[in-house]
Amino acid sequence: MTLAVLSILSGLSGIGHIICEYKKHYPLIYTLKPLTILLIIVAVGLHSPLNNYATVIIAGLSLSLLGDIFLMLRNQKFIAGLVSFLLAHLLYIYAFYLQLNEQLQWLHLLYFSLPGAAYYAYLYNGLGKLKIPVLVYVTAIVMMAFFSFEVYLSTGSVYALAAFVGAIIFMISDATLALNKFKQPFHAAQLIILSTYYVAQWAIAYSTFG
Repeated sequence: MTLAVLSILSGLSGIGHIICEYKKHYPLIYTLKPLTILLIIVAVGLHSPLNNYATVIIAGLSLSLLGDIFLMLRNQKFIAGLVSFLLAHLLYIYAFYLQLNEQLQWLHLLYFSLPGAAYYAYLYNGLGKLKIPVLVYVTAIVMMAFFSFEVYLSTGSVYALAAFVGAIIFMISDATLALNKFKQPFHAAQLIILSTYYVAQWAIAYSTFG
């Protein structure tokens, strides 16, 4: 199956999932949500050079798929989903580390840690018993964005740029999820969370094709 076909199918599956979330059509939600990421995994497996980088990205996508399964359950297993995505982010960090060919510029970490810390402070009072788990998660996604940025600076490739853009969009998705869960639920939340999530995962997957 060609990359273009897999891209179209994953996009249609993601759009269908978002529509079903608003219609509360659970059988299709349970089908389309994991199918979307599964199609992205298949695309990487079939069309990327199966080097260490692609293998680690596939592992991260697989953990994301597991996290999706936990979070879509009616009796949501939020902590299990959080741990799955945390491990996925750690794998993405390791994958980006594998791509580095220059020393890290740690001052650049401020570009991501300062907004991350400010947002965590904004959420803090609503986190309840999840203050430490959310702090660990925020730290991981900040580091993911930082490492992807460093890879882009060191290589300048369009594939590294895709990974960096994916990491930033992932931050937007997770920030929206946190806002909706811990601060102020709003109707458009699922549209923003899911659309950015699928675009982010596809962008990170695209980075394996170079």
